[in-house]
Amino acid sequence: MWCALNALSVLRAELGSLDRIERVLTVIGFVACTPGFEKQPAVIDGASRLIHTVFGDAGRHTRSAIGVAALPRGGAVEIEVEVALKP
Repeated sequence: MWCALNALSVLRAELGSLDRIERVLTVIGFVACTPGFEKQPAVIDGASRLIHTVFGDAGRHTRSAIGVAALPRGGAVEIEVEVALKP
Protein backbone atom coordinates (compact mmCIF):
# COMPACT_ATOMS: atom_id res chain seq x y z
CA MET A 1 0.00 0.00 0.00
CA TRP A 2 2.93 2.38 0.63
CA CYS A 3 3.83 2.13 -3.05
CA ALA A 4 0.30 3.20 -4.02
CA LEU A 5 0.40 6.14 -1.60
CA ASN A 6 3.76 7.21 -3.06
CA ALA A 7 2.41 6.89 -6.61
CA LEU A 8 -0.63 9.03 -5.74
CA SER A 9 1.66 11.57 -4.09
CA VAL A 10 3.79 11.82 -7.23
CA LEU A 11 0.71 12.16 -9.43
CA ARG A 12 -0.67 14.93 -7.22
CA ALA A 13 2.67 16.76 -7.20
CA GLU A 14 2.94 16.59 -11.00
CA LEU A 15 -0.70 17.37 -11.79
CA GLY A 16 -1.45 19.80 -8.96
CA SER A 17 -4.53 17.76 -8.02
CA LEU A 18 -5.78 14.21 -8.31
CA ASP A 19 -9.03 15.73 -9.62
CA ARG A 20 -7.34 16.01 -13.03
CA ILE A 21 -7.34 12.21 -13.34
CA GLU A 22 -10.24 10.90 -15.40
CA ARG A 23 -9.47 7.21 -14.94
CA VAL A 24 -6.78 4.85 -13.69
CA LEU A 25 -5.90 2.59 -16.60
CA THR A 26 -3.25 0.14 -15.42
CA VAL A 27 -1.27 -0.85 -12.35
CA ILE A 28 1.83 -2.98 -12.81
CA GLY A 29 3.32 -4.38 -9.63
CA PHE A 30 6.76 -5.90 -9.21
CA VAL A 31 7.37 -8.03 -6.11
CA ALA A 32 10.86 -9.08 -5.03
CA CYS A 33 10.55 -12.74 -4.07
CA THR A 34 12.25 -16.08 -3.90
CA PRO A 35 11.71 -18.88 -6.41
CA GLY A 36 8.47 -20.72 -5.71
CA PHE A 37 6.63 -17.73 -4.24
CA GLU A 38 3.30 -17.50 -6.08
CA LYS A 39 1.31 -14.86 -4.21
CA GLN A 40 2.40 -11.75 -6.10
CA PRO A 41 -1.24 -10.82 -6.85
CA ALA A 42 -2.07 -10.87 -3.13
CA VAL A 43 0.83 -8.50 -2.46
CA ILE A 44 -0.42 -6.01 -5.08
CA ASP A 45 -4.06 -6.28 -3.89
CA GLY A 46 -3.48 -3.53 -1.30
CA ALA A 47 -2.45 -1.04 -3.98
CA SER A 48 -5.44 -1.93 -6.16
CA ARG A 49 -7.86 -1.58 -3.24
CA LEU A 50 -6.46 1.81 -2.24
CA ILE A 51 -6.65 3.16 -5.79
CA HIS A 52 -10.24 1.94 -6.12
CA THR A 53 -11.11 3.54 -2.77
CA VAL A 54 -9.63 6.90 -3.80
CA PHE A 55 -11.13 7.04 -7.30
CA GLY A 56 -14.25 4.88 -7.01
CA ASP A 57 -15.34 3.38 -10.34
CA ALA A 58 -12.77 5.54 -12.14
CA GLY A 59 -10.14 3.63 -10.16
CA ARG A 60 -11.03 0.26 -11.68
CA HIS A 61 -7.98 -0.79 -13.66
CA THR A 62 -6.19 -3.64 -15.34
CA ARG A 63 -3.35 -5.08 -13.35
CA SER A 64 -0.26 -7.22 -13.60
CA ALA A 65 1.68 -8.66 -10.66
CA ILE A 66 5.18 -9.83 -11.54
CA GLY A 67 7.71 -11.64 -9.35
CA VAL A 68 11.33 -10.54 -9.71
CA ALA A 69 14.61 -11.61 -8.12
CA ALA A 70 15.50 -8.09 -6.93
CA LEU A 71 14.38 -4.47 -7.15
CA PRO A 72 16.43 -1.26 -7.14
CA ARG A 73 17.68 -0.08 -3.75
CA GLY A 74 16.64 -3.36 -2.17
CA GLY A 75 12.94 -2.56 -2.42
CA ALA A 76 10.33 -5.22 -1.75
CA VAL A 77 7.58 -3.88 -4.04
CA GLU A 78 7.41 -1.38 -6.88
CA ILE A 79 4.35 -0.25 -8.81
CA GLU A 80 3.72 1.65 -12.00
CA VAL A 81 0.42 3.47 -12.43
CA GLU A 82 -0.94 4.68 -15.78
CA VAL A 83 -3.77 7.19 -15.77
CA ALA A 84 -5.92 9.06 -18.29
CA LEU A 85 -6.32 12.78 -17.71
CA LYS A 86 -9.48 14.81 -18.08
CA PRO A 87 -9.55 16.94 -21.24
